[in-house]
Amino acid sequence: MKLYILIIALVGVWSTALLAQDQTQYNNYVANQGLLNPAYNGTRDVISGLMIARSQWLGVQGSPNSQAINVNGPVEDTNLGLGISLSNDMIGFTNNLNVMAAASYKIKFDRYRFLSFGLQFGITSNIYDGTKAVTDNYLDPVFMGKESKIGFNFGFGAYLYSENYFVGLSIPTFFSQNFNEDDVQFKNTLDPKNLYTYIYGGYIFDWGEVKVKPTALFRFVYGAPLQFDIAGNVLFAERLWVGLGYRSTSDAVLLTEFIINRKFTIRYSFDYSFIALNQFAKYGSHEIGLQFDFSFNKRAGMRSIRYF
Repeated sequence: MKLYILIIALVGVWSTALLAQDQTQYNNYVANQGLLNPAYNGTRDVISGLMIARSQWLGVQGSPNSQAINVNGPVEDTNLGLGISLSNDMIGFTNNLNVMAAASYKIKFDRYRFLSFGLQFGITSNIYDGTKAVTDNYLDPVFMGKESKIGFNFGFGAYLYSENYFVGLSIPTFFSQNFNEDDVQFKNTLDPKNLYTYIYGGYIFDWGEVKVKPTALFRFVYGAPLQFDIAGNVLFAERLWVGLGYRSTSDAVLLTEFIINRKFTIRYSFDYSFIALNQFAKYGSHEIGLQFDFSFNKRAGMRSIRYF
């Protein structure tokens, strides 16, 4: 077995990206809620967008690379929100593309507390190109051709938030597109055992001259150990967030965020694994993102500052 096949095996063991639902892991999950939870779409006061790129396990051939964009906003004078998301994941010789449209409905409890419910619908495109594999057995049908499939998908979410806290619950996708090596093709299936459920939240409080934002995210899937991310971020001078995090797959995470102005924010994070894979992935994983907030009316930005 050549290095390329070894890498795919390692990815299958250690990465959540190759589990049944092909869920991409992001460090800045608080900033990526429009991708994670359809109920988040439209909960900000303005048109909000996010572009993000992630390179995982640099130094490993065929390691995961992900790109995503989400744009969402409220429907003026209603409790509705709309959003659209595109995400693309390249892992080894597979490529997964998701295009989802989301709608949400917001319930107002009082001036500061809201509960939003959301649904999203779209398509998933999966491409498997076995000809890219480096193997001694080129006559194996698994490595002789290219297979692709487009299938329907949908997701659900709920989101409770106020000025200083938030809690989310979501199942981003219900259908899973699994590659069947016996049939050498993808199959679009709805299997309760393959559903990824996310529960996450955070709280913001003042500590002296700075603001502190602890957050946590939990991922549940049948037959797999509970996975979680925890992080703590500190805001300096109302512009620079710096934080540290830990992922239960033995990853340490450095988080940074710079607020350029009320319209633009840039983010960078670095995570480093403490597993045996590091003998190949010596340069860690890197994630960079750009968020923008704008309005078509005379109001230049959000009515109040939002930290999530």
